[in-house]
Amino acid sequence: MQKYLLAVCIPTYNRSKYLKGLLENISLELEKNSNFNDIQIIIVDGHSGDDTEAMVNSFKIGCELKYYRNQTKEGIDKDIIKCMQLSDAEYCWLFSDDDRFTDGAISYLLDVLRREKYLSGCFCNREPFDFKLERKVAETSGWPGKIFTKNRFFVEKSECIKFIGMDFGFISSQIINTSLWKKAVGNEDYGELYKSYYLMVHIIFKMMSENCRWLYIHRPLVMQRTGNDTLLNKEGVIKRQTIEHGSFENILNRHYDHGTEEHHAFFMKMVNRLPRVIANLKSQDIDYRTQFRLLKLFYSKYKGYFLFWVKVVPLFLLPNIIFILVRKIYFKYCV
Repeated sequence: MQKYLLAVCIPTYNRSKYLKGLLENISLELEKNSNFNDIQIIIVDGHSGDDTEAMVNSFKIGCELKYYRNQTKEGIDKDIIKCMQLSDAEYCWLFSDDDRFTDGAISYLLDVLRREKYLSGCFCNREPFDFKLERKVAETSGWPGKIFTKNRFFVEKSECIKFIGMDFGFISSQIINTSLWKKAVGNEDYGELYKSYYLMVHIIFKMMSENCRWLYIHRPLVMQRTGNDTLLNKEGVIKRQTIEHGSFENILNRHYDHGTEEHHAFFMKMVNRLPRVIANLKSQDIDYRTQFRLLKLFYSKYKGYFLFWVKVVPLFLLPNIIFILVRKIYFKYCV
């Protein structure tokens, strides 16, 4: 029997400031929950070069906090697996160090987990904010919170793929049954997927193949910090997009053949997200050479989708100044 009902599992790397803010956020949430004995915090430090270790060791919090520091940099995929290995809880809530919990989120989830027995996992809704977490911003198209109006229980893997799909890649929305995860991971060597940034998605899909009892929680439990994409900041636009689209393709091809409904629905959502990606980049005055390379990348992946020609290609033909002006108007008058 597990010692705890829930572990908040946080992989981190060189982001002490954000991590401290999250721990302070958790402390405030724990004050609203009378039973601290149900909660554990796991932090896996991917060999940070900042003061993460000292900060964590000096931080006082009202529940067990387990800190593990890698001796070498392993990458986010292995760090997530390590988080889950260290957990002593029945469920793990994977959480990005720069996001925050909404008011009452932890107490609400604990109530859900006590009430709903034998879940394989949960996917919770979010509220997107700007970089400073001061103003809400528009949610992306096809996000589950824009599709559903209440909780939904899934018992078929294919339905999860069709409705949630690529959004399983948003780490802070994932609450996972620990024992089922560990069984799905097994002793397998995941090779190239250790560098995919989305190995978590593959393992979740493996879990669903064996036991799919997944609960979508409509109440937003996460404050998402936008504009803080570590992969984008580290690798640049082209490599970031190449990794995301290539990794999702690699993962989905391990579960569904081309031509299946699940495959089509998964990548249709990705195509529908591209206009926002392009508009955001053009509003930051991205150079036209990079835009041409992006167009070539997207063409190679999505030329067979009609929406690609209708919603994506035309945006590349518009001058950046249009998007720059729209961005200024949006942030001045609409948020």
